Amino acid sequence: MYKVVLVDDESIIVEGLRQVVDWAAYRCEVAACAYDAVSGAQAVREHRPDILFTDIKMPGEDGLTMLAGLKGEFPGMQIAVLTGYRDFEYAQRAIHLGVSRFLLKPSKMNELEEALAHMTAQLDRLSPEEKAEEQPDTTANSFIVR
Repeated sequence: MYKVVLVDDESIIVEGLRQVVDWAAYRCEVAACAYDAVSGAQAVREHRPDILFTDIKMPGEDGLTMLAGLKGEFPGMQIAVLTGYRDFEYAQRAIHLGVSRFLLKPSKMNELEEALAHMTAQLDRLSPEEKAEEQPDTTANSFIVR
């Protein structure tokens, strides 16, 4: 099962996604929900999701700033941005950060399903070596200690 984290400052969006999407049909489960970028970043670091759905505009730190901080740590994580803003600059920054899908709110169910299908297909294509790189290394990283 692929792990998913949902981040949006609108609880109705988070709960709607969590309850309405048939996650199991895409071999996914919602591991955590967060309602701002700071707690979203904490949830990503704690749960190490395969897929992240996030808003851009949130109080305090925005979603793109959060993504910029996480992308180096989780390069294989598939990301879908959900936003009510049609600003081309946001889309450009999202693409630069490697976002898989840029969805405008309110999103239609078929758009969400297409995004999930695309992202799980991308994850399915990862080689075993790439998947191993995404797992946390619990052994000492020093050849002296080994």
